[in-house]
Amino acid sequence: MTPKERVKQALQHRATDRVPVDLWATPETYARLREHLGVATDEEVRLALGVDIRVAGPRHTGPEPNATEPGAVRDVWGVERTPVEVGGARYLEVSHYPLAGVRTVAEVDAYPWPDPDAYDFDEVARQAEAAGDHYVTNVGHRLNRTGVLKCASYLRGMDVFLMDLALRPEVARAIIRHVTDYYLAHNQRIFRSARGLVDAFLMGDDFGTQMGLLVGVPCWREFFAPSLREFAALAHDHGLTVMLHSCGAVRELIDDLIELGVEVLNPVQVRAAGMEIEGLKKDFGPRIAFYGAIDIQETLPHGSVEEVEKEVERTTRVLGRDGGYVLSTTHNIQPDTPVENILAVYRAAGSMQ
Repeated sequence: MTPKERVKQALQHRATDRVPVDLWATPETYARLREHLGVATDEEVRLALGVDIRVAGPRHTGPEPNATEPGAVRDVWGVERTPVEVGGARYLEVSHYPLAGVRTVAEVDAYPWPDPDAYDFDEVARQAEAAGDHYVTNVGHRLNRTGVLKCASYLRGMDVFLMDLALRPEVARAIIRHVTDYYLAHNQRIFRSARGLVDAFLMGDDFGTQMGLLVGVPCWREFFAPSLREFAALAHDHGLTVMLHSCGAVRELIDDLIELGVEVLNPVQVRAAGMEIEGLKKDFGPRIAFYGAIDIQETLPHGSVEEVEKEVERTTRVLGRDGGYVLSTTHNIQPDTPVENILAVYRAAGSMQ
């Protein structure tokens, strides 16, 4: 069974020769894996671990935005980020929210929104072809990934945007509409350029915290569900499977997500409230596939090899029953994780070469 066949069958809730696997890790973690495995590239790491999935996306060709502060970077949205070091990993923390001071819809409309055409879209097909017989997912760069709440919060500031939903809903709706229109135009170009070589579309929008939702279900349905429905419909029009990445406790949204057209939920943050795998499989298993669920908060960084193997076995048995599961972690594997524990995940899954 090829990796593409394995993932497709699993997502169709059919039995496979083994559970399909993916690898999400920070650059620092990839570097440690390269050194340990004695290989030169990240692709060689993926091959050694038997990773079934590859990613394809366009390459930005527009002018690179200049940041206003030394050391900062500015993305296509005009959001500025400053590098920070946390736990041995380098992250980009938002340091400038360009829409923080707006008060009217006119100010939102006047903002210089990014150009959805400023990309080499042929790069999508090139990357998909290079993936060979692997399953190919289109997922945007971390700073330009299809979503609504995350992008709006980066533009406006999380605290200000959440208050907008209650106090200035017309401003919130204007921001959401601009963000949605951009991603619909951008993704239409990606999907057309993919020439049928891409299998799935992954959008990313974090709606949950460790304990519950960031906004209540009625608010979520009013402000965010319509955009997700449009994103999913466009992907389905091009024959792609629709995946959603949302961290946190999002159990209350799963029925809605299924109705909107989401077929795969990632990353299944198992230590968040209500995200226990037995309940998720029982209540939603026949209707949605799960992707992730191997814990990076406690088990991987602090558990023994035996505990890691036990979690992989249990998770695969529960979520992988009758298919419907891709094994991966609940987010990027961090540098505090022992290499032995990472390798234990893939040995236990039976994917290592």
